[in-house]
Amino acid sequence: MEVKTKIQKTDKLKDIKIINCLYTYFKNNPKKLKIVCDWDEVIQPHEPYALWKVINRDENYTFAKFFEYFWKKSPNDLKPIIEYSLYGSSLLTSNFFYEEQQKVKNSPNFYQQAPFLTVAKELLKLIKEDKIKKLIFLTAYDKRKFPQGDPRKQEIFKETFGKLPNCSLQLIGFDNENQGANKADWIKQNASDFDLIIDDNPLICRSIAENTPSIKVTAPYYPALAEKHHLNVILVKTSISDWEKKDFK
Repeated sequence: MEVKTKIQKTDKLKDIKIINCLYTYFKNNPKKLKIVCDWDEVIQPHEPYALWKVINRDENYTFAKFFEYFWKKSPNDLKPIIEYSLYGSSLLTSNFFYEEQQKVKNSPNFYQQAPFLTVAKELLKLIKEDKIKKLIFLTAYDKRKFPQGDPRKQEIFKETFGKLPNCSLQLIGFDNENQGANKADWIKQNASDFDLIIDDNPLICRSIAENTPSIKVTAPYYPALAEKHHLNVILVKTSISDWEKKDFK
């Protein structure tokens, strides 16, 4: 039975579409794109960066190395390190470092310290070549921790994509992991005519792919999550970028 399960998962992985670069794939699109894009795990790493800050004791063990290890699929198909809901994602509460990781993740300077991912660089290239008509960064926040919205995300947006034309930030607040507004519903209600959705959450991607098939859905290619995505979701290879805030001009 175990052998059959592994074969089924391998077959599904063969059907998943994986591209090398978001920019290269969409740069020749016949019309300017309207895009809704997540922030955490798409523009900046969130869960893995906070965990690396807690456990790293070796200056030679760079975050780029940890990032690749964090998302690598376990050869033994162990339980994933991240749990997802329609309201967001979190390190498993059973993880030994959970409490410390949460403190780092919610610290005031977290987004100022976190690096950018290659998807951010590729979106920026599309903007500079006038390939994007509208880009909305849609990101969730926990009302229990940030009752008035997450000011850290507002600040990092203003210092980066907020400087560029046709870019905006939309914050979606949720009450808990099972209640409140979610991004999938917001997209269906407010962006049903958009061309592209970019999000790492397999549940949100699946909801859009199944209910709004006219929209292309793209997610970062993280091997540990690949088989959880709907087959119509395009996965783009993602790593740590060398770009910094000063490059957003």
